[in-house]
Amino acid sequence: MRILIADDHDLVLDAVRSLLEHELPDAEIETARTGDEVREALANHRTQLNLALIDLRMPGISGVQDLKDLIADFPDQQIAILSGVAGQMEIAALMESGARGFIPKTMPGDGLVAAVRLILAGQVFTPTQSDADQLTDGAHLTPREREVLFCLQRGESNKQIARTLDIQETTVKLHLRSLALKLEARNRTEVVVKAIQSGLIA
Repeated sequence: MRILIADDHDLVLDAVRSLLEHELPDAEIETARTGDEVREALANHRTQLNLALIDLRMPGISGVQDLKDLIADFPDQQIAILSGVAGQMEIAALMESGARGFIPKTMPGDGLVAAVRLILAGQVFTPTQSDADQLTDGAHLTPREREVLFCLQRGESNKQIARTLDIQETTVKLHLRSLALKLEARNRTEVVVKAIQSGLIA
């Protein structure tokens, strides 16, 4: 099984990859950070993909129309959308164009894995209303995300945060993914800086 994850946020890419490698040990995970890399991977027929999870906005992919074009150009590939911010009209347009799923990055890890399994089984995944609502509620942090943020501010590594909060390191990565998404940050340092700028931490 071969899965492509395409996202230009390193924290998101690392978290989703770690999660799928843990939950789908038979899967070979490829990554891409630009639209050109996505097209190259999709066009490589020697390595037919079982699923491509593609961010809604990244370098070379600026939104719905680019993804609709991508789906039309590669009709034999199963393409699902990963996104942190999207409206119901965008979701509907992409699903109507042939996307196999629309997965909010704010979904819990088990929900994301369940969505991926569903698509791999030949089904179509669309978010529930509560999941979709979270796509427009980026400023809201969960209590656990705030705890991870405070640990991050203290300079703790993922392993140290896992020990401090008594959770798995993979779970820490998922919370970091969500924080990066909600704060529109590209790395852990930027997460802390933007949290300070937003008044979330002192």
